[in-house]
Amino acid sequence: MNHLHTYEDVRGKLTLLRSGLDVPFDVKRIYWIYDVPSEQNRGRHANHITWQYLVAVKGSLRVTIEDRDGRRDYCLQSPDEGLLVPPMTWNELYDFSEGAVLLVLASHDYEPETYINSLDEFRKLIAEK
Repeated sequence: MNHLHTYEDVRGKLTLLRSGLDVPFDVKRIYWIYDVPSEQNRGRHANHITWQYLVAVKGSLRVTIEDRDGRRDYCLQSPDEGLLVPPMTWNELYDFSEGAVLLVLASHDYEPETYINSLDEFRKLIAEK
């Protein structure tokens, strides 16, 4: 997880992301996830080609990622923090606080055939590489 460039003065705060610099890919798709009931999960997939950058612009949520280096847990709870999720990284999003909004920047358009929706299949694929 990394901290984003944030500027603050008496008028408030401004946080920015620069494609190709703070986000190490060209952004092709931007979407946000919100109104997620606290007992529901999102994600639960990996992608063969897509990079994602996650920012909790409001509220908080937990993210578990898994790759060849193992599983790691993060709490996104500030709009000046971001989490990079490379291709071939399993991600699970859960424990959304009431009113949470997750902003996602993605390197590719939505292409269903590039997703891996089974954790067992994902683990087999990363074991082969």
